[in-house]
Amino acid sequence: MRQPYLLEWLDILANVTLNPEKTPVQDITVQQVMVVMEKIRKETATIKSKLKHRVFSLTREKHIRILLENHYASIQILLAQVTQRKKNKTFQQEDLKQVLTLLEASLQDLLSFLETWFARYLNLEQLSKRRRNKIPITSPEEKILCSLSTDQTALVLRAADELRILKAKSMRSVFKTIVPYLATPHRQDLSYDSLRAKAYTPEEKDKEIAIAQLQRMIKKIKEY
Repeated sequence: MRQPYLLEWLDILANVTLNPEKTPVQDITVQQVMVVMEKIRKETATIKSKLKHRVFSLTREKHIRILLENHYASIQILLAQVTQRKKNKTFQQEDLKQVLTLLEASLQDLLSFLETWFARYLNLEQLSKRRRNKIPITSPEEKILCSLSTDQTALVLRAADELRILKAKSMRSVFKTIVPYLATPHRQDLSYDSLRAKAYTPEEKDKEIAIAQLQRMIKKIKEY
């Protein structure tokens, strides 16, 4: 039996719903934007779960490799389309820009998920191509390893910016200045725009871990 296309909803969102040539995107209401953003979050989590289930249900490595490489390539194509669409003047409207930023971050998150869980099945040339296509960032000679995940790091930086503990002309400036100097246990080169987008899409587990680590810091400071 033919398996369903796991990226169908994200594909329709990117190519139809958020395509000004096919849909009057500018007429989307704020309420609809909120519904779409929540659906993006849920759909991203669902895709991860279904991909793992599908991979673990397969017995032949060839079939696993084809499944993962097809999804990886499809996500790359969608990400390229979304990134290109950000240049469209329609998406300079703040709420629409926020939707596109979230969709872009979710697609990047799915690529990272595949790279983390199933790297041995993926074509290394695909991985290197993706890395070459990233926006180049001047890397410092030495990076600071942060034991938090990218999502948890993003939450801490966002809170520090909004509380004006870290002061800059914008939150983007905070991320752009700090993130290139950070690495996580799973990622050496972090995208500051991707991290900034993740700060707006926190999962409860990541919030709990970030809070727990901050509480450890508070306890340590009290001991000084």
